[in-house]
Amino acid sequence: MAELVNVDNFARAETNRMFAAFAAQSGGTGRWVHSRTPTPLDNQPVVRQNRDTLYSMAVIDVTDGATVTIPDPGDRYLSLMIVDQDHYIPTILHEPGEHRLTADDFDTQWVVLVPRIFVNPDDPDDVAAVNALQDGLVLDATTGGPFPMPEYDEASLAETRNALLALGRGVRGFTTAFGRRDEVDPVHHLIGTAVGWGGLPKSEAFYLNVEPKLPLGAYRLELGDVPVDAFWSVTVYNPKGFMEVTDGLVSVNSTTATRNDDGTTTVNFGGPDDGRPNRLGLMEGWNYGVRMYRPRAEVLDGSWIFPEVQPA
Repeated sequence: MAELVNVDNFARAETNRMFAAFAAQSGGTGRWVHSRTPTPLDNQPVVRQNRDTLYSMAVIDVTDGATVTIPDPGDRYLSLMIVDQDHYIPTILHEPGEHRLTADDFDTQWVVLVPRIFVNPDDPDDVAAVNALQDGLVLDATTGGPFPMPEYDEASLAETRNALLALGRGVRGFTTAFGRRDEVDPVHHLIGTAVGWGGLPKSEAFYLNVEPKLPLGAYRLELGDVPVDAFWSVTVYNPKGFMEVTDGLVSVNSTTATRNDDGTTTVNFGGPDDGRPNRLGLMEGWNYGVRMYRPRAEVLDGSWIFPEVQPA
């Protein structure tokens, strides 16, 4: 009989569902599947994805340990997040070279490795450079075999997910939703599993979800120096949390954005297609996500706050 899903087992059920999907995409466990191009708008398996990084995934059984080797990315942002079956993130790796993983490092038998590498989605040469780095990821997992996907009741899984998504619409930030078991807030972790599965801890990426509840129109964000050591990005989503084809851009980041003469950046939301820079397209019920990778102390302690949209 299929297992019913509620708030008590949703995180495990949703994560097992993701693991099974990743293993199917890679042709089994212990093998990489690489996203070779920025997230296509017609294939978004997870809500609130971005186009600023290319992902790789590998589901592994850590019973007998594994070894993962990270290539040297130079100055480019690269992180390798490890997620367990309860959607906790016990480890994030950055240093190039070989890393040994053991069963003692994790609370569950299965984990997924998720490298993220910064990419300029508008530059084919940069995409090719990131693909070469992905090819430099090496995995040696001793234990193999198919991922043992439990049978969950699909109706109750979807019902629980939708209820958590509704709760998440009023949450501006998810600073305590992702991370180790001992550093997350249980309620925010549960909501975050539905709203943004696979999100990074706030020390690695500071996320803001902004639902301005504004009609279609012309708006703007004025940005000076954003205190991050990696990069920032702004992505527009529809009410269901997906990127959508419009008459403008889907996202802007600190590398792709056109800067003003004084070094500041204006991010435009909607308005006429009159050549204004960094113009994000809007749809009914639009909202946006802000990501600040490797945020500095002033972001984490709240002394610096990301600006809000204003009428253009």
